[in-house]
Amino acid sequence: MGRPAKSMAAPGRRRQVAQPAGLSGATTGARPTGHAELVQAFSEQLAQYDPTGAIVARSDDLLAMAREAAQRVLETSATWVEHLGSFYDSEGVARLLSRTATPISRQAVHKRRGLLALTTGSGQVVYPAFQFDGRRPVPGLAAVLDSLPEAVVSRWTVASWLVSGEAELDGARPIDVLRDQGPEGQAAVSSAAQRWSAQLAT
Repeated sequence: MGRPAKSMAAPGRRRQVAQPAGLSGATTGARPTGHAELVQAFSEQLAQYDPTGAIVARSDDLLAMAREAAQRVLETSATWVEHLGSFYDSEGVARLLSRTATPISRQAVHKRRGLLALTTGSGQVVYPAFQFDGRRPVPGLAAVLDSLPEAVVSRWTVASWLVSGEAELDGARPIDVLRDQGPEGQAAVSSAAQRWSAQLAT
């Protein structure tokens, strides 16, 4: 699976994104901010893939082309949300991790070691909710992420691995082993991650 091409977290809160119910012929009211950001990102990609406009000009049904692109974007995003669950944005994580009435800064969130941050196709950074145990990151996750550097494996692939059954862990999901099985489980997941990283690096 490739990474989704649309933002999936609302400011300051965790959000489960529903699968689109269908396409309507018209919309009312102002365009959602996320739509505007996606249109801008799509325009930038068009400029790279079709700088002269010659490819688009060959289409005799631009509406059908746009409809197909929108369907693919939403279906891909819904698939990722179904697989990974809900997400926090930076503000949501700042509030979650704060131990006082004043949340930590978003900059502090971005710099914090041991958090799994994913960048969507529109450039927004989101944080899968599964990596938190209450108001703190799941124990042992930082060591696992250190074993799987982004230069070797993408953060989206790491996220998928964490919530998928792993043969080396008797079919359990790595994130569940980290959360539920204490230091021994954390060591087992870290070892599995190191072996996987070594395989990918060869």
